[in-house]
Amino acid sequence: MGFFKRKRKKLNKIEFTEYNNNKKSKKRSSLLTAFDRMEYSIVAEASQEELFKICDTILSGKAVLANFDKVDPVKANEMLSFISGVVYAKEGEIYKLDDKLFLFGRKEEFEDGSLYSYVEDTKL
Repeated sequence: MGFFKRKRKKLNKIEFTEYNNNKKSKKRSSLLTAFDRMEYSIVAEASQEELFKICDTILSGKAVLANFDKVDPVKANEMLSFISGVVYAKEGEIYKLDDKLFLFGRKEEFEDGSLYSYVEDTKL
């Protein structure tokens, strides 16, 4: 009888720890806010690769804080127009935080409120 109890405890323990590990990893990912997952981008050149990289990041479900200081204003405006179209198509929002600093995100990234808090904090 003691032999069966040991087997059961080991079996239950293995199943329980596997369950807990899966549960913990799900909790950790759900605790991250959109602000925590946000990516920062300093746009160094007005290239298609840089433009598509920013758009792919937005489409993958992360907000992007992009700094256009190092880009010619005409090229920066062209890039902003294209990115704005992507954000509009995903029903997202764009915030101008400084002269050449913009926050882009889909509507899902703004739902938890962390990005709104960030925008409000930068206005102060």
